[in-house]
Amino acid sequence: MNQSQKQYEFKNVNELKTFLKYNQRESNQYEQIFNDLLHEKLQEFPNKFDNSLSLQEFQIKYDSKIPIVIKGLDIDWDNWNWNYLIQNYSEYYFRCAIDDDGNYLKLKFDQYIQYLRDNDDYNPFYIFDGDIPENMLNQYKIPYLFPQDYLSYLKQKRPQYRWILCGPKKSGSMIHVDPYETSAWNCVVLGKKRWIMFPPTIDKNIVKGKTLINKEALLNINNPIDYFSIIVPLVKKYCDQQNILYYDFIQDKHDTVYVPNGWWHAVLNIEDCVAVTQNYVNDQNFDQFWMAFNKENPTLSQQFQTNVQQDNLELYQKILILNSKYNIQIKSLQQDDNISEQDSLDEFQNQFD
Repeated sequence: MNQSQKQYEFKNVNELKTFLKYNQRESNQYEQIFNDLLHEKLQEFPNKFDNSLSLQEFQIKYDSKIPIVIKGLDIDWDNWNWNYLIQNYSEYYFRCAIDDDGNYLKLKFDQYIQYLRDNDDYNPFYIFDGDIPENMLNQYKIPYLFPQDYLSYLKQKRPQYRWILCGPKKSGSMIHVDPYETSAWNCVVLGKKRWIMFPPTIDKNIVKGKTLINKEALLNINNPIDYFSIIVPLVKKYCDQQNILYYDFIQDKHDTVYVPNGWWHAVLNIEDCVAVTQNYVNDQNFDQFWMAFNKENPTLSQQFQTNVQQDNLELYQKILILNSKYNIQIKSLQQDDNISEQDSLDEFQNQFD
């Protein structure tokens, strides 16, 4: 969260809807569309493994290359069940929406759970919060397949990079690419999700539907159900015609989805769902990250490079090679009078919200 943003806490969901001037659409129509989506026959995801997959095999064959699903990486995570979560986090406020000004809108967890159970919204509020309570952070461990995380060299300037996700069926996320060429993992501890994933090479105007339907119709597609029911079939047809690889699959409870840097993805919760996710940078995607980082947020590059120089000489040498190879000119925080350090930090965080 940056300095220009505010946080608002609401006593109940009706207050939140009033604040947002939430307009409900015909719920029966969306219930039928959602049920049709549930009955679509999807192919079995081809790249699925159990938790015996070795780190070496993962890094050689899949890391920063193609998505995979790994079963059971949460085998030693305790207390991820609805009763425990409700009993221990009822009084915590979690972010479940953002307004047009980028402000965080929060509900207390017990109020959100009541909403989760009773709502019939076409586009439900969805907890997507990086301010995870400390005791909840202790309830999970970073899976062994993701030991490196070079974003940590930003130290206190690091943006939020890990989130708790909680939402009812029909909630989810629209099509997007994770920022700065970061990769991610997403572990479902309760419920099921449907994913659609397209490779980095596909045109963004295709995956967003801009070249597939008219502009007026596209303006009304602002929720995962519409995206999956209207846009996804059109994009899949295009990919089949162009022989472009994509994945459309179900993530079950205890599955971890690995999202390589640059891959487009959208997610629809097909059951009430809780998940943990985290973005990271490692050896496999560092080159792409460094180029994107310098291009999109050059003001922080000097600080990152300085921190790496102090802590990791091998990685620092790699940075110098990349700087020379791609003619990257590092800009210090003091060199640009028009961009303050705080502005740069705010922009970095905004990319992850």
